[in-house]
Amino acid sequence: MTDRRSLLLALPALAAASAPSLALAQEGRPARLLVGFPPGGSLDVIGRLLAARLNATGQPVMVENRAGAGGLVAAEALTTSPPDGSVLMAAPIVVSAFFPFVHKRLTFDPLKDLAPVTMLGLFNFALVVRADHPAKTLDEFVAWARVTGEPVNFGSISPGTPSHFLGVMFNRIAGTRMTHVPYRGSSPLQAALLAGEVHCAFDTTVSTIGQIRDGAMRALAVTGRTRSPTLPDVPSFAEAGPPLAEMAGAEFWYGLYAPGRTPGEVTRRWSEVVGTVLREPATAARLRDMDLEPRPMSPEAFGAVIAADAARWEPVIRASGFTAND
Repeated sequence: MTDRRSLLLALPALAAASAPSLALAQEGRPARLLVGFPPGGSLDVIGRLLAARLNATGQPVMVENRAGAGGLVAAEALTTSPPDGSVLMAAPIVVSAFFPFVHKRLTFDPLKDLAPVTMLGLFNFALVVRADHPAKTLDEFVAWARVTGEPVNFGSISPGTPSHFLGVMFNRIAGTRMTHVPYRGSSPLQAALLAGEVHCAFDTTVSTIGQIRDGAMRALAVTGRTRSPTLPDVPSFAEAGPPLAEMAGAEFWYGLYAPGRTPGEVTRRWSEVVGTVLREPATAARLRDMDLEPRPMSPEAFGAVIAADAARWEPVIRASGFTAND
């Protein structure tokens, strides 16, 4: 897998390729692309890849890291930005599908004050266990969790994240009663799993693939409707059959947003131009190296995905009883 450093080094070469012209924002001024996470993370690398390609169109795009609160700081900044296409935000699913139900005192409505532009791509989580766990398959794990005499728990990278709520959803669908044990990041979670502190965990395929390939962990299933290209031997939840196949509907993505009230012709133009970039073979290959499947779409189609995902996750989040400490 290409690492993030090589991706960053490849950006100038990608920017040299041809791209459609773009006349957005104000002439002569760069558009700002807000990223709600620190430099070097997956979303930051994706944002810089897009910016490099869009810069080649003659419309400068500048990445601005506004890290904090899992993307909340950047989202708040976007909602107070001018709705003219000069400021965009790259963000994960949680901003629009989780925040309305996790935060009690938001200063904005994510479903109304963020204008969908396009999905950027889909990524996967894996249900992983330690390699010496007796369950070799998803069905065997569910059977084990139901009958074992010991309390069963699952770890997450942090409370209020997909890693947490996937476990809540799994309990409901599989009929298990696993207890949630939160950690502070992927590395502590994986260390806990390998030490036997938790029985299983949901973490991204990008984060777990090293331990899986080294034989320390076993992936039982990946989220989404298809297998992960980086873990082709691991079945997706869609292959599990009922009721676990319901987990396949829980897909995870990064998306591009503009401020609410941005005119439709502006969001559609951004969607078209970014979609062209995402479909370029070189760009798509770089994203797939990060286990991100490009999925450009119209603002209307992306808005429909957001609404469906918010409806899917609201009962799961509310059933968990979790709220953020705003």
